[in-house]
Amino acid sequence: MKWSGSIFFREPRPPHGSTPVASASGRMIMELGFWILGISLIAAWLITTSTLENQRSQSLELFAEARAAALVSGRLEDLPLPGQSTVLDDEQAAEPAPVPANPADAASLPIAVLRMARLQLEVPVYPDLSELNLNRGAGWIEGTAAPNSGGNMAVAAHRDQHFRPLKDIQIGDTLELESLSGHGEFRVSRIFIVDPDEVSVLDDTTVPTLTLVTCYPFYFIGAAPKRYIVQAIAVDPPEKVSASDTILTVPPSGETS
Repeated sequence: MKWSGSIFFREPRPPHGSTPVASASGRMIMELGFWILGISLIAAWLITTSTLENQRSQSLELFAEARAAALVSGRLEDLPLPGQSTVLDDEQAAEPAPVPANPADAASLPIAVLRMARLQLEVPVYPDLSELNLNRGAGWIEGTAAPNSGGNMAVAAHRDQHFRPLKDIQIGDTLELESLSGHGEFRVSRIFIVDPDEVSVLDDTTVPTLTLVTCYPFYFIGAAPKRYIVQAIAVDPPEKVSASDTILTVPPSGETS
């Protein structure tokens, strides 16, 4: 109580229980807001993932259709490689190689498909490293060899998406690269880690080589500081690899099985 002149009086108090109720109500509203935000983020992630997976599947179907059409027409050798144009004679120009009629489909047509049965890997390889292409598959590194054309072809993809299975790859594993102009098999000969500025792995080779590039470590929050490199050489003759062409490298500890 306080003294005011000659009168004692009590300070007014809030209604009984009003403060705890208001506090509890505020907590409930905040908790509900967090739940709504969390559910919205999960829903957005699921929708995005589903959309990209649908695009990947569509690209694989378009590739199969384009390759089948080229096989039927016997025009595989006339299809241009990435970064190249094909010079046709008058007779060939009258019968253009099959391409998707829809421009949107043409943009979704990969230049190759990379497969590895043991890791259940099937990835469309697109002609550049745009973020869209890396989210729905892998991308060809410009300046390296075209698919199944000899030399060193380099392909990159995200470590937390389509190239995550590479953490379990082993020396001796077989990769398949199907392009619009042919089919090649490659045997893994090297697995190693380099700094991001180490671009010698992209140098051309005399032996047909497939180089896969992704970030490393695989489980890392933020921008990964290293690059994980897998190199495979063409199987020639089929199912055999020349010992002189194979450089055995021990897989990085803790990342491959």
